[in-house]
Amino acid sequence: MSEWAIDEHQLHRLNARLARSDQVLLWNCTSRTAQESALFPMMPYLMSTFIDSYYRYPDLLRQATEQISPEMCGRRAREVSCKLSKLTSWATLNYYLNGRSLLVNFGMLRPEDNLEDLHFMIDWHERFALSYHRQAGHVYTLDSGDLGPQLPERTVQVLETDAYQLAGNPKLAAALQRCIAMLTQYSFLAHAESRTGLNNSGPYRMDDDHVLITRDFFNLSECDMPWMDNVADLVEHGSLTFAVIARTVNAEITDWGSLYTVPEQFDNAVVGVGLYTSDWLSDRYEPVGMGSPEELTQTLETIADTIEEAIAIQYKVFGEMSWLEMVHAGMLTYFQSPTDVAHMAGTYRQSDWDFIDDRTARFLALMNEEYSRDAYMDKFVNMSSRQSASSEYFIHPVSKTHGRGTFLVPEGVLVDHDYPRRVNPNGLADCAGSSALPTKTGKYATTAGRLSESEANDAARAFVSPLVEMPFAHFDDDWVKYHSQDPSVHDMYRYTQDRSRLLQGRGSMLTHQDLVNIRAEADEAGW
Repeated sequence: MSEWAIDEHQLHRLNARLARSDQVLLWNCTSRTAQESALFPMMPYLMSTFIDSYYRYPDLLRQATEQISPEMCGRRAREVSCKLSKLTSWATLNYYLNGRSLLVNFGMLRPEDNLEDLHFMIDWHERFALSYHRQAGHVYTLDSGDLGPQLPERTVQVLETDAYQLAGNPKLAAALQRCIAMLTQYSFLAHAESRTGLNNSGPYRMDDDHVLITRDFFNLSECDMPWMDNVADLVEHGSLTFAVIARTVNAEITDWGSLYTVPEQFDNAVVGVGLYTSDWLSDRYEPVGMGSPEELTQTLETIADTIEEAIAIQYKVFGEMSWLEMVHAGMLTYFQSPTDVAHMAGTYRQSDWDFIDDRTARFLALMNEEYSRDAYMDKFVNMSSRQSASSEYFIHPVSKTHGRGTFLVPEGVLVDHDYPRRVNPNGLADCAGSSALPTKTGKYATTAGRLSESEANDAARAFVSPLVEMPFAHFDDDWVKYHSQDPSVHDMYRYTQDRSRLLQGRGSMLTHQDLVNIRAEADEAGW
Protein backbone atom coordinates (compact mmCIF):
# COMPACT_ATOMS: atom_id res chain seq x y z
CA MET A 1 0.00 0.00 0.00
CA SER A 2 1.25 3.49 -0.84
CA GLU A 3 2.29 5.72 2.07
CA TRP A 4 1.16 8.78 0.15
CA ALA A 5 -0.62 11.53 2.12
CA ILE A 6 -2.19 14.84 1.12
CA ASP A 7 -1.53 18.21 2.78
CA GLU A 8 -3.95 21.08 3.28
CA HIS A 9 -2.86 23.15 0.29
CA GLN A 10 -3.01 20.15 -2.02
CA LEU A 11 -6.50 19.31 -0.75
CA HIS A 12 -7.83 22.82 -1.29
CA ARG A 13 -6.32 22.95 -4.78
CA LEU A 14 -7.81 19.54 -5.56
CA ASN A 15 -11.28 20.61 -4.45
CA ALA A 16 -11.01 23.84 -6.44
CA ARG A 17 -10.21 21.83 -9.56
CA LEU A 18 -13.09 19.43 -8.84
CA ALA A 19 -15.52 22.33 -8.53
CA ARG A 20 -14.26 24.06 -11.69
CA SER A 21 -14.37 20.84 -13.70
CA ASP A 22 -17.98 20.35 -12.62
CA GLN A 23 -18.88 23.88 -13.73
CA VAL A 24 -17.16 23.51 -17.13
CA LEU A 25 -18.96 20.21 -17.75
CA LEU A 26 -22.35 21.66 -16.91
CA TRP A 27 -21.81 24.76 -19.05
CA ASN A 28 -20.88 22.69 -22.09
CA CYS A 29 -23.67 20.16 -21.53
CA THR A 30 -26.38 22.82 -21.31
CA SER A 31 -25.14 25.26 -23.94
CA ARG A 32 -23.14 23.32 -26.52
CA THR A 33 -24.17 19.72 -27.07
CA ALA A 34 -26.69 16.94 -27.59
CA GLN A 35 -26.17 13.42 -26.29
CA GLU A 36 -28.28 11.00 -28.35
CA SER A 37 -27.64 8.82 -31.42
CA ALA A 38 -29.98 7.06 -33.84
CA LEU A 39 -27.48 4.28 -34.56
CA PHE A 40 -25.34 3.68 -31.46
CA PRO A 41 -26.50 3.15 -27.86
CA MET A 42 -24.61 6.30 -26.92
CA MET A 43 -25.81 6.85 -23.37
CA PRO A 44 -25.16 3.24 -22.27
CA TYR A 45 -21.62 3.31 -23.62
CA LEU A 46 -20.97 6.83 -22.28
CA MET A 47 -22.03 6.02 -18.72
CA SER A 48 -20.17 2.69 -18.78
CA THR A 49 -17.01 4.40 -20.01
CA PHE A 50 -17.07 6.67 -16.98
CA ILE A 51 -16.85 3.68 -14.66
CA ASP A 52 -14.20 1.91 -16.74
CA SER A 53 -12.09 5.07 -16.74
CA TYR A 54 -12.24 5.28 -12.96
CA TYR A 55 -10.85 1.80 -12.54
CA ARG A 56 -8.06 2.01 -15.12
CA TYR A 57 -6.94 5.51 -16.13
CA PRO A 58 -4.72 6.26 -13.11
CA ASP A 59 -2.45 3.27 -13.61
CA LEU A 60 -2.35 3.56 -17.40
CA LEU A 61 -1.25 7.19 -17.09
CA ARG A 62 1.20 6.41 -14.30
CA GLN A 63 2.84 3.86 -16.55
CA ALA A 64 3.25 6.46 -19.33
CA THR A 65 4.33 9.20 -16.94
CA GLU A 66 7.34 7.15 -15.93
CA GLN A 67 8.62 7.88 -19.46
CA ILE A 68 7.08 11.25 -20.36
CA SER A 69 5.89 14.15 -18.21
CA PRO A 70 2.49 15.84 -18.62
CA GLU A 71 4.35 19.01 -19.59
CA MET A 72 6.19 17.23 -22.39
CA CYS A 73 2.89 15.77 -23.62
CA GLY A 74 1.54 19.32 -23.71
CA ARG A 75 4.54 20.55 -25.69
CA ARG A 76 4.20 17.75 -28.22
CA ALA A 77 0.45 18.21 -28.61
CA ARG A 78 0.57 21.98 -29.07
CA GLU A 79 3.19 21.88 -31.86
CA VAL A 80 1.01 19.87 -34.27
CA SER A 81 -2.35 18.10 -34.34
CA CYS A 82 -2.65 14.72 -32.69
CA LYS A 83 -5.45 12.85 -30.96
CA LEU A 84 -4.30 14.22 -27.61
CA SER A 85 -6.36 17.37 -28.07
CA LYS A 86 -8.77 19.67 -26.25
CA LEU A 87 -11.56 17.11 -26.13
CA THR A 88 -9.54 14.00 -25.34
CA SER A 89 -7.45 15.69 -22.63
CA TRP A 90 -10.63 17.07 -21.08
CA ALA A 91 -12.18 13.60 -21.35
CA THR A 92 -9.19 11.94 -19.69
CA LEU A 93 -9.94 13.76 -16.46
CA ASN A 94 -13.69 14.11 -16.68
CA TYR A 95 -14.55 10.54 -17.63
CA TYR A 96 -12.61 9.52 -14.55
CA LEU A 97 -14.34 12.11 -12.36
CA ASN A 98 -17.78 11.18 -13.66
CA GLY A 99 -17.05 7.52 -12.93
CA ARG A 100 -16.08 8.50 -9.41
CA SER A 101 -19.33 10.42 -8.96
CA LEU A 102 -21.43 7.51 -10.21
CA LEU A 103 -19.72 5.02 -7.89
CA VAL A 104 -20.18 7.34 -4.90
CA ASN A 105 -23.84 7.73 -5.85
CA PHE A 106 -24.17 3.96 -6.04
CA GLY A 107 -22.79 3.69 -2.50
CA MET A 108 -19.67 1.82 -3.66
CA LEU A 109 -17.20 4.59 -2.77
CA ARG A 110 -16.78 7.41 -0.30
CA PRO A 111 -15.56 10.78 -1.63
CA GLU A 112 -12.18 10.28 0.07
CA ASP A 113 -11.57 6.76 -1.24
CA ASN A 114 -8.60 6.22 -3.58
CA LEU A 115 -7.48 9.76 -2.87
CA GLU A 116 -3.98 9.30 -4.29
CA ASP A 117 -5.52 8.31 -7.64
CA LEU A 118 -7.78 11.36 -7.57
CA HIS A 119 -4.91 13.72 -6.78
CA PHE A 120 -2.77 12.14 -9.51
CA MET A 121 -5.50 12.57 -12.14
CA ILE A 122 -6.21 16.19 -11.19
CA ASP A 123 -2.50 17.00 -11.14
CA TRP A 124 -1.76 15.25 -14.44
CA HIS A 125 -4.55 17.09 -16.25
CA GLU A 126 -3.65 20.50 -14.83
CA ARG A 127 0.01 20.12 -15.74
CA PHE A 128 -0.82 18.93 -19.26
CA ALA A 129 -3.46 21.62 -19.84
CA LEU A 130 -1.26 24.51 -18.69
CA SER A 131 1.48 23.33 -21.06
CA TYR A 132 -0.92 22.66 -23.94
CA HIS A 133 -2.75 25.98 -23.45
CA ARG A 134 0.47 27.94 -22.93
CA GLN A 135 -0.62 30.62 -25.39
CA ALA A 136 -3.77 31.38 -23.37
CA GLY A 137 -2.58 30.73 -19.82
CA HIS A 138 -5.68 28.79 -18.78
CA VAL A 139 -6.60 25.20 -17.95
CA TYR A 140 -9.92 25.41 -19.83
CA THR A 141 -10.79 27.24 -23.05
CA LEU A 142 -14.01 28.33 -21.34
CA ASP A 143 -11.83 30.42 -19.04
CA SER A 144 -10.33 32.22 -22.06
CA GLY A 145 -13.69 33.05 -23.63
CA ASP A 146 -13.87 29.84 -25.68
CA LEU A 147 -10.72 30.71 -27.60
CA GLY A 148 -8.23 27.91 -28.19
CA PRO A 149 -5.06 29.19 -29.90
CA GLN A 150 -2.43 26.53 -29.13
CA LEU A 151 -0.17 27.09 -32.13
CA PRO A 152 2.75 29.53 -31.87
CA GLU A 153 3.17 32.50 -34.20
CA ARG A 154 5.88 30.77 -36.25
CA THR A 155 3.50 27.93 -37.20
CA VAL A 156 0.53 30.17 -37.92
CA GLN A 157 2.71 32.33 -40.19
CA VAL A 158 3.48 29.27 -42.33
CA LEU A 159 -0.14 28.14 -42.46
CA GLU A 160 -1.37 31.60 -43.42
CA THR A 161 1.28 32.36 -46.03
CA ASP A 162 1.14 28.98 -47.76
CA ALA A 163 -2.68 28.78 -47.99
CA TYR A 164 -4.30 28.92 -51.42
CA GLN A 165 -6.99 31.42 -52.36
CA LEU A 166 -10.46 30.07 -53.11
CA ALA A 167 -11.34 33.18 -55.12
CA GLY A 168 -10.84 32.31 -58.78
CA ASN A 169 -10.62 28.60 -57.90
CA PRO A 170 -14.23 27.35 -57.89
CA LYS A 171 -13.13 23.71 -58.25
CA LEU A 172 -10.92 24.04 -55.18
CA ALA A 173 -13.77 25.61 -53.19
CA ALA A 174 -16.16 22.83 -54.20
CA ALA A 175 -13.60 20.11 -53.45
CA LEU A 176 -12.91 21.60 -50.03
CA GLN A 177 -16.59 21.70 -49.04
CA ARG A 178 -17.20 18.12 -50.16
CA CYS A 179 -14.03 16.79 -48.53
CA ILE A 180 -14.73 18.35 -45.12
CA ALA A 181 -18.35 17.18 -45.27
CA MET A 182 -17.28 13.61 -46.07
CA LEU A 183 -14.59 13.58 -43.38
CA THR A 184 -17.01 14.92 -40.77
CA GLN A 185 -19.61 12.26 -41.55
CA TYR A 186 -16.93 9.58 -41.59
CA SER A 187 -15.37 10.69 -38.33
CA PHE A 188 -18.67 10.67 -36.46
CA LEU A 189 -19.50 7.22 -37.79
CA ALA A 190 -16.06 5.72 -37.11
CA HIS A 191 -16.11 7.08 -33.56
CA ALA A 192 -19.50 5.59 -32.65
CA GLU A 193 -21.29 8.82 -33.61
CA SER A 194 -19.18 10.96 -31.29
CA ARG A 195 -16.86 13.92 -31.88
CA THR A 196 -13.80 12.13 -30.44
CA GLY A 197 -11.97 12.20 -33.79
CA LEU A 198 -12.44 15.94 -34.34
CA ASN A 199 -10.65 19.04 -33.09
CA ASN A 200 -10.32 22.72 -33.92
CA SER A 201 -7.71 25.30 -32.99
CA GLY A 202 -7.84 29.08 -32.97
CA PRO A 203 -9.14 31.50 -34.00
CA TYR A 204 -5.90 33.27 -34.91
CA ARG A 205 -6.44 36.91 -35.80
CA MET A 206 -4.79 37.90 -39.09
CA ASP A 207 -6.32 41.36 -39.47
CA ASP A 208 -9.58 43.10 -38.64
CA ASP A 209 -11.50 40.98 -41.17
CA HIS A 210 -9.75 37.59 -41.28
CA VAL A 211 -9.00 34.72 -38.90
CA LEU A 212 -7.23 31.39 -39.35
CA ILE A 213 -8.64 28.20 -37.85
CA THR A 214 -7.23 24.69 -38.01
CA ARG A 215 -9.72 21.82 -38.39
CA ASP A 216 -8.42 18.35 -37.45
CA PHE A 217 -9.59 14.82 -38.29
CA PHE A 218 -7.97 11.90 -36.44
CA ASN A 219 -8.10 8.09 -36.62
CA LEU A 220 -8.94 8.07 -40.33
CA SER A 221 -7.15 4.81 -41.10
CA GLU A 222 -5.87 1.84 -39.07
CA CYS A 223 -5.33 3.01 -35.50
CA ASP A 224 -6.12 1.98 -31.92
CA MET A 225 -9.75 1.20 -32.77
CA PRO A 226 -9.86 -2.39 -34.13
CA TRP A 227 -12.62 -1.83 -36.69
CA MET A 228 -10.47 0.73 -38.51
CA ASP A 229 -8.32 -2.14 -39.80
CA ASN A 230 -11.12 -2.59 -42.36
CA VAL A 231 -10.11 0.59 -44.22
CA ALA A 232 -6.32 0.17 -43.95
CA ASP A 233 -5.86 -0.39 -47.69
CA LEU A 234 -8.21 2.44 -48.64
CA VAL A 235 -7.43 5.52 -46.51
CA GLU A 236 -3.86 6.80 -46.82
CA HIS A 237 -3.49 9.29 -44.00
CA GLY A 238 -4.15 8.60 -40.34
CA SER A 239 -4.95 12.26 -39.70
CA LEU A 240 -5.54 15.44 -41.68
CA THR A 241 -5.51 19.12 -40.74
CA PHE A 242 -7.13 21.90 -42.75
CA ALA A 243 -5.71 25.40 -42.26
CA VAL A 244 -8.78 27.47 -43.07
CA ILE A 245 -8.82 31.24 -43.52
CA ALA A 246 -12.22 32.91 -43.03
CA ARG A 247 -13.48 36.43 -43.55
CA THR A 248 -15.88 38.42 -41.32
CA VAL A 249 -16.66 35.57 -38.97
CA ASN A 250 -16.72 35.38 -35.17
CA ALA A 251 -15.48 31.99 -34.02
CA GLU A 252 -15.45 30.19 -30.69
CA ILE A 253 -13.86 26.83 -29.88
CA THR A 254 -14.92 24.94 -26.78
CA ASP A 255 -13.14 22.61 -24.38
CA TRP A 256 -14.62 19.81 -26.50
CA GLY A 257 -12.79 21.13 -29.58
CA SER A 258 -16.06 22.11 -31.27
CA LEU A 259 -16.22 25.13 -33.57
CA TYR A 260 -19.13 27.58 -33.32
CA THR A 261 -19.33 30.56 -35.66
CA VAL A 262 -21.41 33.63 -36.39
CA PRO A 263 -22.66 33.51 -39.08
CA GLU A 264 -23.42 29.82 -38.54
CA GLN A 265 -22.88 28.89 -42.22
CA PHE A 266 -19.09 28.88 -41.89
CA ASP A 267 -18.35 27.46 -45.38
CA ASN A 268 -19.50 30.67 -47.05
CA ALA A 269 -16.92 32.69 -45.10
CA VAL A 270 -13.88 30.57 -46.11
CA VAL A 271 -11.46 32.32 -48.48
CA GLY A 272 -8.29 30.20 -48.21
CA VAL A 273 -7.11 26.71 -47.34
CA GLY A 274 -4.07 24.51 -46.82
CA LEU A 275 -3.90 20.77 -46.11
CA TYR A 276 -1.48 18.94 -43.79
CA THR A 277 -0.93 15.77 -41.81
CA SER A 278 0.74 15.22 -38.43
CA ASP A 279 0.56 12.98 -35.37
CA TRP A 280 2.44 11.96 -32.22
CA LEU A 281 5.54 11.18 -34.30
CA SER A 282 5.63 14.67 -35.87
CA ASP A 283 6.94 18.00 -34.69
CA ARG A 284 5.78 20.06 -37.70
CA TYR A 285 2.88 19.92 -40.12
CA GLU A 286 3.63 17.95 -43.27
CA PRO A 287 2.03 19.46 -46.41
CA VAL A 288 -0.39 17.23 -48.33
CA GLY A 289 -1.05 18.10 -51.98
CA MET A 290 0.24 21.63 -51.50
CA GLY A 291 2.32 21.92 -54.68
CA SER A 292 -0.31 23.99 -56.50
CA PRO A 293 -4.04 24.82 -56.35
CA GLU A 294 -4.65 22.17 -58.98
CA GLU A 295 -2.77 19.50 -57.03
CA LEU A 296 -4.63 20.41 -53.84
CA THR A 297 -7.97 20.25 -55.66
CA GLN A 298 -7.17 16.78 -56.99
CA THR A 299 -5.96 15.65 -53.56
CA LEU A 300 -9.17 16.79 -51.88
CA GLU A 301 -11.30 15.10 -54.54
CA THR A 302 -9.39 11.84 -54.13
CA ILE A 303 -9.67 11.95 -50.34
CA ALA A 304 -13.41 12.60 -50.55
CA ASP A 305 -13.89 9.68 -52.95
CA THR A 306 -11.97 7.23 -50.74
CA ILE A 307 -13.73 8.43 -47.59
CA GLU A 308 -17.09 7.90 -49.28
CA GLU A 309 -16.06 4.28 -49.91
CA ALA A 310 -14.83 3.93 -46.33
CA ILE A 311 -18.16 5.19 -44.99
CA ALA A 312 -19.97 2.39 -46.81
CA ILE A 313 -17.54 -0.19 -45.40
CA GLN A 314 -17.94 1.03 -41.84
CA TYR A 315 -21.75 1.21 -42.07
CA LYS A 316 -21.68 -2.47 -43.01
CA VAL A 317 -19.35 -3.27 -40.10
CA PHE A 318 -21.50 -1.49 -37.53
CA GLY A 319 -24.74 -2.68 -39.09
CA GLU A 320 -23.75 -6.28 -38.38
CA MET A 321 -22.89 -5.62 -34.72
CA SER A 322 -25.08 -6.72 -31.82
CA TRP A 323 -26.19 -4.25 -29.17
CA LEU A 324 -23.42 -5.41 -26.84
CA GLU A 325 -20.79 -5.11 -29.57
CA MET A 326 -21.92 -1.56 -30.31
CA VAL A 327 -21.75 -0.68 -26.62
CA HIS A 328 -18.21 -2.07 -26.45
CA ALA A 329 -17.24 -0.18 -29.64
CA GLY A 330 -18.51 3.06 -28.14
CA MET A 331 -16.75 2.37 -24.87
CA LEU A 332 -13.45 1.67 -26.62
CA THR A 333 -13.80 4.87 -28.64
CA TYR A 334 -14.26 6.99 -25.54
CA PHE A 335 -11.96 5.02 -23.26
CA GLN A 336 -9.07 5.34 -25.73
CA SER A 337 -9.11 9.15 -25.44
CA PRO A 338 -5.64 9.31 -23.79
CA THR A 339 -3.91 6.62 -25.87
CA ASP A 340 -1.61 9.20 -27.48
CA VAL A 341 -0.02 9.67 -24.04
CA ALA A 342 1.02 6.01 -24.12
CA HIS A 343 2.04 6.32 -27.78
CA MET A 344 4.27 9.31 -27.00
CA ALA A 345 5.77 7.47 -24.04
CA GLY A 346 6.46 4.34 -26.08
CA THR A 347 4.49 2.25 -23.57
CA TYR A 348 1.44 1.54 -25.72
CA ARG A 349 0.03 -2.00 -25.64
CA GLN A 350 -3.19 -2.63 -27.51
CA SER A 351 -4.12 -5.25 -24.93
CA ASP A 352 -4.21 -2.55 -22.22
CA TRP A 353 -6.86 -0.53 -24.04
CA ASP A 354 -9.22 -2.89 -25.89
CA PHE A 355 -11.14 -4.68 -23.13
CA ILE A 356 -13.93 -3.82 -20.71
CA ASP A 357 -12.94 -4.24 -17.07
CA ASP A 358 -14.84 -6.98 -15.24
CA ARG A 359 -15.78 -4.48 -12.53
CA THR A 360 -17.41 -2.26 -15.16
CA ALA A 361 -19.17 -5.17 -16.85
CA ARG A 362 -21.23 -5.65 -13.68
CA PHE A 363 -23.14 -2.47 -14.52
CA LEU A 364 -23.99 -3.18 -18.18
CA ALA A 365 -27.32 -4.80 -17.30
CA LEU A 366 -28.29 -1.57 -15.54
CA MET A 367 -27.12 0.74 -18.33
CA ASN A 368 -30.00 0.42 -20.77
CA GLU A 369 -31.00 3.36 -22.97
CA GLU A 370 -33.64 4.74 -20.60
CA TYR A 371 -31.76 4.47 -17.32
CA SER A 372 -28.42 5.70 -18.62
CA ARG A 373 -30.01 8.72 -20.33
CA ASP A 374 -32.08 9.70 -17.29
CA ALA A 375 -29.24 9.09 -14.84
CA TYR A 376 -26.87 11.21 -16.91
CA MET A 377 -29.37 14.06 -17.16
CA ASP A 378 -30.16 13.86 -13.47
CA LYS A 379 -26.54 13.73 -12.29
CA PHE A 380 -24.57 15.84 -14.77
CA VAL A 381 -27.07 18.19 -16.48
CA ASN A 382 -30.12 18.95 -14.34
CA MET A 383 -28.04 18.76 -11.15
CA SER A 384 -31.13 17.50 -9.35
CA SER A 385 -29.15 15.03 -7.22
CA ARG A 386 -28.50 16.63 -3.83
CA GLN A 387 -26.31 13.79 -2.59
CA SER A 388 -23.14 15.58 -3.69
CA ALA A 389 -24.09 18.98 -2.24
CA SER A 390 -22.03 19.99 0.77
CA SER A 391 -25.13 20.93 2.78
CA GLU A 392 -28.79 21.83 2.39
CA TYR A 393 -27.73 25.45 1.82
CA PHE A 394 -25.71 24.67 -1.33
CA ILE A 395 -26.52 26.41 -4.66
CA HIS A 396 -24.71 25.37 -7.84
CA PRO A 397 -23.01 28.44 -9.38
CA VAL A 398 -24.02 27.53 -12.95
CA SER A 399 -27.38 25.76 -12.69
CA LYS A 400 -28.54 27.59 -9.52
CA THR A 401 -29.98 24.26 -8.36
CA HIS A 402 -29.25 22.40 -5.14
CA GLY A 403 -27.30 19.53 -6.70
CA ARG A 404 -23.73 19.13 -7.91
CA GLY A 405 -22.12 16.70 -10.34
CA THR A 406 -18.99 16.06 -8.31
CA PHE A 407 -18.13 15.25 -4.71
CA LEU A 408 -15.55 17.40 -2.95
CA VAL A 409 -13.09 15.61 -0.68
CA PRO A 410 -13.90 16.18 3.01
CA GLU A 411 -11.19 18.06 4.86
CA GLY A 412 -11.35 15.47 7.60
CA VAL A 413 -8.89 13.39 5.58
CA LEU A 414 -6.16 15.62 7.00
CA VAL A 415 -6.73 14.08 10.42
CA ASP A 416 -8.37 10.74 9.64
CA HIS A 417 -6.36 8.66 7.16
CA ASP A 418 -8.72 5.68 7.11
CA TYR A 419 -9.17 5.47 3.34
CA PRO A 420 -7.58 3.49 0.49
CA ARG A 421 -5.01 5.39 -1.58
CA ARG A 422 -5.45 3.60 -4.92
CA VAL A 423 -8.22 1.66 -6.60
CA ASN A 424 -5.66 -0.91 -7.85
CA PRO A 425 -3.14 -1.65 -5.08
CA ASN A 426 -1.19 -3.86 -7.51
CA GLY A 427 -1.47 -1.50 -10.47
CA LEU A 428 -2.54 -2.80 -13.87
CA ALA A 429 -2.22 -6.36 -12.59
CA ASP A 430 -5.54 -5.78 -10.83
CA CYS A 431 -7.29 -4.98 -14.14
CA ALA A 432 -8.87 -7.84 -16.07
CA GLY A 433 -11.72 -8.08 -18.53
CA SER A 434 -12.91 -9.02 -21.98
CA SER A 435 -14.38 -7.58 -25.16
CA ALA A 436 -17.19 -8.61 -27.50
CA LEU A 437 -15.23 -7.17 -30.45
CA PRO A 438 -12.70 -8.86 -32.74
CA THR A 439 -9.06 -8.39 -31.79
CA LYS A 440 -7.07 -5.77 -33.67
CA THR A 441 -4.71 -7.39 -36.19
CA GLY A 442 -3.57 -4.47 -38.34
CA LYS A 443 -0.85 -1.87 -37.97
CA TYR A 444 -0.95 1.81 -37.07
CA ALA A 445 -1.02 4.53 -39.74
CA THR A 446 1.52 7.20 -38.74
CA THR A 447 3.55 9.91 -40.40
CA ALA A 448 6.50 7.50 -40.12
CA GLY A 449 4.65 4.84 -42.11
CA ARG A 450 2.50 1.81 -41.24
CA LEU A 451 4.01 0.49 -38.03
CA SER A 452 3.42 -2.53 -35.83
CA GLU A 453 2.90 -2.01 -32.11
CA SER A 454 6.55 -2.69 -31.28
CA GLU A 455 7.77 -0.55 -34.19
CA ALA A 456 5.56 2.33 -33.07
CA ASN A 457 6.86 2.10 -29.51
CA ASP A 458 10.45 2.01 -30.77
CA ALA A 459 9.80 5.08 -32.93
CA ALA A 460 8.24 6.90 -29.98
CA ARG A 461 11.19 6.19 -27.71
CA ALA A 462 13.58 7.35 -30.44
CA PHE A 463 11.61 10.55 -31.17
CA VAL A 464 13.58 13.78 -30.77
CA SER A 465 12.74 17.33 -31.77
CA PRO A 466 14.50 20.63 -31.02
CA LEU A 467 11.07 22.27 -30.69
CA VAL A 468 10.22 20.41 -27.49
CA GLU A 469 13.73 20.27 -26.00
CA MET A 470 15.96 22.98 -24.59
CA PRO A 471 16.37 25.75 -25.52
CA PHE A 472 13.51 26.05 -28.06
CA ALA A 473 10.93 24.48 -25.74
CA HIS A 474 10.63 27.64 -23.66
CA PHE A 475 10.79 30.18 -26.50
CA ASP A 476 7.09 31.08 -26.45
CA ASP A 477 5.62 34.04 -28.32
CA ASP A 478 6.09 36.34 -25.32
CA TRP A 479 9.79 35.49 -25.24
CA VAL A 480 10.17 35.87 -29.01
CA LYS A 481 8.56 39.32 -28.85
CA TYR A 482 11.59 40.63 -26.97
CA HIS A 483 14.27 38.34 -28.45
CA SER A 484 13.32 38.05 -32.12
CA GLN A 485 16.86 38.89 -33.26
CA ASP A 486 18.54 36.17 -31.20
CA PRO A 487 20.29 33.61 -33.45
CA SER A 488 18.65 30.73 -31.60
CA VAL A 489 15.19 32.23 -32.18
CA HIS A 490 16.00 32.61 -35.89
CA ASP A 491 17.02 28.94 -35.93
CA MET A 492 13.75 27.89 -34.31
CA TYR A 493 11.70 29.81 -36.88
CA ARG A 494 13.75 28.47 -39.78
CA TYR A 495 13.25 24.92 -38.49
CA THR A 496 9.48 25.47 -38.45
CA GLN A 497 9.61 27.04 -41.93
CA ASP A 498 11.65 24.20 -43.44
CA ARG A 499 8.66 22.61 -45.23
CA SER A 500 6.99 25.89 -46.21
CA ARG A 501 6.57 26.66 -49.89
CA LEU A 502 6.89 30.45 -49.38
CA LEU A 503 8.60 31.05 -46.00
CA GLN A 504 11.50 28.62 -46.08
CA GLY A 505 14.56 30.17 -44.40
CA ARG A 506 12.90 33.55 -43.70
CA GLY A 507 13.55 33.53 -39.95
CA SER A 508 11.94 35.28 -37.01
CA MET A 509 11.74 38.97 -38.02
CA LEU A 510 8.63 38.72 -40.20
CA THR A 511 5.70 41.08 -39.67
CA HIS A 512 2.24 40.41 -41.00
CA GLN A 513 2.85 42.93 -43.77
CA ASP A 514 5.96 40.93 -44.73
CA LEU A 515 3.71 37.89 -45.23
CA VAL A 516 1.47 39.91 -47.54
CA ASN A 517 4.50 41.11 -49.52
CA ILE A 518 5.92 37.57 -49.80
CA ARG A 519 2.62 36.34 -51.23
CA ALA A 520 2.58 39.24 -53.68
CA GLU A 521 6.11 38.38 -54.82
CA ALA A 522 4.84 34.88 -55.61
CA ASP A 523 1.87 36.36 -57.57
CA GLU A 524 -0.54 35.26 -54.85
CA ALA A 525 -2.97 37.86 -53.57
CA GLY A 526 -3.25 38.88 -49.95
CA TRP A 527 -6.35 38.18 -47.95
